[in-house]
Amino acid sequence: MRLRPTLKRVLPTNLFGRALLIMLVPIILLQLLVAHIFYDRHWDSVVRNMSNTTAADVAVLVQEYRRIASEDGFEKARYQVERIGQTMGIKVNMLAPLKVRNGVGQKKFPDFFNSLDARMDEPVMLEYAKKERIRVLIGMDEQTMQLLIDRKRLASSTTYIFILWMLGSSLLLVTIATLFLRNQIRPIVQLARAAEQFGLGQDVQNFSPRGASEIRRAGRAFLTMADRIRRQVQSRTEMLAGISHDLRTPLTRMKLEIEMGKLDAATRAALNADIDEMRRMIDEYLDFARGEGSEPVEPMDIAALLTNLSQQYTRMGADIHFEGAAPVILMVRPQALRRALTNLIENAMRYGGATAQLTLEQTIAFVRIKVTDAGPGIPEAQQDEVFKPFTRLEPSRNIATGGVGLGLSIARDIAQAHGGDISLENQRNADGVVTGLEVTLRLPREVQSL
Repeated sequence: MRLRPTLKRVLPTNLFGRALLIMLVPIILLQLLVAHIFYDRHWDSVVRNMSNTTAADVAVLVQEYRRIASEDGFEKARYQVERIGQTMGIKVNMLAPLKVRNGVGQKKFPDFFNSLDARMDEPVMLEYAKKERIRVLIGMDEQTMQLLIDRKRLASSTTYIFILWMLGSSLLLVTIATLFLRNQIRPIVQLARAAEQFGLGQDVQNFSPRGASEIRRAGRAFLTMADRIRRQVQSRTEMLAGISHDLRTPLTRMKLEIEMGKLDAATRAALNADIDEMRRMIDEYLDFARGEGSEPVEPMDIAALLTNLSQQYTRMGADIHFEGAAPVILMVRPQALRRALTNLIENAMRYGGATAQLTLEQTIAFVRIKVTDAGPGIPEAQQDEVFKPFTRLEPSRNIATGGVGLGLSIARDIAQAHGGDISLENQRNADGVVTGLEVTLRLPREVQSL
C-alpha cells in the first residue's frame, strides 16, 4: 500500500528524467543479465579449462622428472625438466627438501588446486610470487619441485576487456541518448514556458515551433490560439471604446440641456447627480470589460507602489498604514495593478471601519500584498460570491454606499491576468469574534523554470 507513494517521491517528475529512466532501466537490466550469463557460464568455463590445461602441464613435468630420474639420475632429470618447462612457459627449479603442506592456496586457486590434486599424489602448495606469477611447490621424497607460472595462464585477460567494453559502450550509448533526449525535450520546455508567459499576460517573444512534428504542431496551434486571443481582446477593446463614446455623448447632451433649462436648483442638482452616477457606472462597467489587457508589462517596485498609495490616501484623510519594506521588483502592468490595489483599499475603507493596514510579504516564488481592515468581515459561505460581477452584500442599491459591485471582480481579474489570485480570510480574536477581513493579493515572481 505504501510502495506507490514512495516510488512517486523517488522517481523524477520532469519529462527528461522520466525518458532517461525509461532508457536506462532496460540497458542496466540487459547489462546485468549479460554479465550474469557471462560470469556464470562463459568466464567460469574458461577459467576451469585454463586451470585444467596448466595442471596437465605440471603433471607432465612431474611424470617426466620421475621417469628420467629413475633411468638417468636426478641431475639429468632436473636438466631435462627445466628445458621442457621452458617450452611450456613454466620456470622449473629443483630445491632442497621443504615441508610442503598440502592444501595451502586451495581457497585462492580452487580450480587449479583441484585439477593438480586429481592428477598427482604428491602434496601441493600454491602461493603468490613476484612479477604476476604463481609459485607451485610439489613435495617429493628426495627434492622439492618449484614451478613459477604466469597468473594469466589461470585467468583470461579478455574478462576485463569485456567488462570495460560493456561499460564503455553503455556510457557512450547513454551519452548519445542523453544529448538526443535533451534536444528533443527542449522544444517542449520552450513551448511550456511560452504558454506560461502568455498565461501571465506577458508578451511571448522569440518563440518558434521546433522539434518533432507533433511538437511543432502543438507550437503552431499555440501561436494560432494566442493570435486569436489577442485579436479578440483588441476587437473587444475597440468596441468598448466606441460604446463608451456613444454613451458619453447623450449624457453630455442631457447635462447641457439641464443647465440651459428652466429648472429649480434642487431639481437641477438631483438630475446632475443622476447623470454623474450613470457616468461612474459606465466607467466601472467599461473598466471591468476592458480588463486592462492592452497595457504593456514593465518592471515595478511593489513596495514603492504601496508607499505611494498609503501616502495618497493619508493626504485624503484616510486611516491607512504601511510600514514600508525592502524593494520588490516584479514584471507587472503598473496601471492595472494600481487599480486592483485601489479597489481593495477603497473596499476596506468603505466596509472595514474606515481603516486599513497594508502588508507586503515575499517568498521564493510569490509576493503577497495584504489589505486588512477592522470591519465585520464576510461570511465564509459568501466569500466566493463577492467575486462575481455586480454582486453586492450591502443591502441598499445606493451606489454611493455600496458601489456597483465590480471592485473585487476587477481586482481578481487583474490578479489572474498576472498569474496570481486574490483570497479572503476573516480575522478573529481569542474568543473567535470576527475583528476584520484580510484580503491577500498574490503575484508570482516570474515564470517558473521547467
